[in-house]
Amino acid sequence: MSSTTQLNIEKLKKSPKLALLLGMFAGDGCLSIKHNGQGYRCYPINFYNTNKKYVKLFSDLFLELFQTEGKTRFRQRTNKKDLWEFEKYSVKLYNIFNNEFEIANGKKALNVSIPSFILNGNKELKKNFFLGLLITDGGIRKERDIIFHLASKNLIQDLKTLITDVWGFDRKIKKYTQKDKYISYQLTLNRKESFKILSDAEVAQSGTAQINLL
Repeated sequence: MSSTTQLNIEKLKKSPKLALLLGMFAGDGCLSIKHNGQGYRCYPINFYNTNKKYVKLFSDLFLELFQTEGKTRFRQRTNKKDLWEFEKYSVKLYNIFNNEFEIANGKKALNVSIPSFILNGNKELKKNFFLGLLITDGGIRKERDIIFHLASKNLIQDLKTLITDVWGFDRKIKKYTQKDKYISYQLTLNRKESFKILSDAEVAQSGTAQINLL
């Protein structure tokens, strides 16, 4: 994206592709607070996943939405799955993600939430955000039910609201405490509810990105 490129923020906020990207970013992205070797602030936008195709999807969406490319690299890890990473340094886009798209910077795990323009937006936006969060921070178990286990109370409560608004399922949130100090929250959808949601998600993603969920 050149310095002369002007992004239409309000138009972007109505894009299902942006909703999908932000759902993925809420799961596995971060706006780090970093400084270079000279002590100057730098502004990286990062997305991580062990699945190469999801990092490629994120990279492709990023390029289409913002007309600029990031770098993708591969990292081998000892006793862990290999990790793929997308990275883009841009003060302008960093600030857009932070201020316009309502993405918390720094350690976002406890502060992340669904952007208000998506939570208050149409069903197509909500379905695509849900899909992005599902493939990064959710899970589909062998029984074909869906589970989310998150550190952010705000995000899990927003997710509960989104699911009720779109599909009419009012699910309870379970709270877990580990080692008397680590708190997390879980939301599950049974097999019947999950099939309805995944079928809907398949429809919502047509024209945005093809992800095999069923």
